[in-house]
Amino acid sequence: MSRLNNMDAQMEKLAGKLDVWFQKPVDAFFNLLDRLFDYTYRETEHGMFGLFDTPEKISKAAKAAHAKGYTNFDCLTPFPVHGLEFDMGLKRSKIPYITFFAGLTGMMTGFLLQFIVHEQVIPPLLPYFDAYANLRSYPMNIGGKPTFSWPAMVPIVFELTVLIGGHTTVAGLIMLAKMFRPFRKVLHPDITNDKFCLWIPTDSSGYNEDGVRQFLSELGATDISKVTDGEAQSAGGGTVTAGTPVPGGGAG
Repeated sequence: MSRLNNMDAQMEKLAGKLDVWFQKPVDAFFNLLDRLFDYTYRETEHGMFGLFDTPEKISKAAKAAHAKGYTNFDCLTPFPVHGLEFDMGLKRSKIPYITFFAGLTGMMTGFLLQFIVHEQVIPPLLPYFDAYANLRSYPMNIGGKPTFSWPAMVPIVFELTVLIGGHTTVAGLIMLAKMFRPFRKVLHPDITNDKFCLWIPTDSSGYNEDGVRQFLSELGATDISKVTDGEAQSAGGGTVTAGTPVPGGGAG
């Protein structure tokens, strides 16, 4: 019995070490994602927002919020406002990096698909048995032309570069903007219609309900509302309904 207990203790100790060992690469991967993609859309669950009438006012408000030290705030606009991401203090989008590496993958795939077919890349394993006959290659001498002729490969390489790069760009944009949640709770019916929203969440640096309300009021915001569990409460205490906000800062 004691022997079994000793074995159980050793197994638990080993399991703990394995958990730590396997958790390290997982943590490193997510830390890398956080560093690579500094900004993704964050759900508007808890915080406060104010509405503005013009693109110039929302740009001024974004600059003021960034200068005041608020973090994780966002701007919801009915159409793209050029330069708004810089007013918010956001870094350059990482979408071009996704496009570049996806296009590079497509280019190499298109090249290798043709190169492996026309060249003796994978030699036979045994002289009397070739399990990779189809995968290996079938070089053919056609009119004395070389089996490796890169100009003939350009169309396929180009097509796969554009295909994989384009599809991956769209997928990356959807994931970073979190556009796969079509049933979000709304903030205000006029967002996406003719109003511009400055959103400051409760986890923002220096957040204070009274201070944020005064800050938005000084900027000239209208319909300043507090949001709890995704429901916007107007100044009179009623719940604001209808409409759907556009995520992602509305930057053009």
